[in-house]
Amino acid sequence: MKSNTLSMRIKKNWSPLLQSALLPLAFLVGIGSFVLVASGKQKSSKAVPEGPPPSILMVGDSLSVGKFGEVMQGHLAQKYPVAAYAACGSSPEHWLTAEPDFITKCGYRQHTFDSDVFRDFTNGKPPRPTLTPKLTRLINKYKPTILIVQLGTNWMDRSLTDEQMNNYIDRFVSEARRGSVQQIIWIAPPDSLRLRKTQGRVHTLIRQAARRDGFQVVDSREFTHYVAGKTGGDGIHYNSEASEAWARKIQGDLDSKLLRSVRELKFSRLKQES
Repeated sequence: MKSNTLSMRIKKNWSPLLQSALLPLAFLVGIGSFVLVASGKQKSSKAVPEGPPPSILMVGDSLSVGKFGEVMQGHLAQKYPVAAYAACGSSPEHWLTAEPDFITKCGYRQHTFDSDVFRDFTNGKPPRPTLTPKLTRLINKYKPTILIVQLGTNWMDRSLTDEQMNNYIDRFVSEARRGSVQQIIWIAPPDSLRLRKTQGRVHTLIRQAARRDGFQVVDSREFTHYVAGKTGGDGIHYNSEASEAWARKIQGDLDSKLLRSVRELKFSRLKQES
């Protein structure tokens, strides 16, 4: 009995000693774990910088004045801050600062963060003439990081040389990139019944410029086919139903190109911060 009692006393006497020795150790382990977790959080936040979503400026011609532009603006605005402008009859050179002002007399659309303007024919009466804004002014105002261009349709029935059109595209891209624009996506014209013989030439020039100037292209001909009396009446412009169908069909391709642009923008920002 005495030996058992002595053994129990020894065990009981060791407990306070162990507790006093282990408590500081546990405290140090806890502090170390906290530091490691905090350090891990800091590293992960640096690895994936979020930042604000990229903003978009979209410019276009009469096709964007119509239903196509309305649908595209609504789609883009679900994910990004968007400002959109479209002038009927316009081509890339009309948006350049150094070129003469272009006043559209057949339709105009403007969508911004706080207002909407839409001018079109009403009961056969033409809309009020409107000055087409210059690209640099729009970029300075909205500071977009991505520019979406829907232009080139009005080149297909004009007697411009390849050299002239290449010059306009290069200057257009250069003017955009002198501002805040880092990524450009060009929505090339849809299929045209009346101008089918010349549309390939314009598409080829846009694709060559894309390789030369480093921007992405959505080829609308892959998603459209103009049928007289069904998709439209003049062989160029699409009716509301066909315009909406065109906009819906290119959204997947456009979204994938936008995602690629957003990733490149994040990677560029990460390189600048490191």
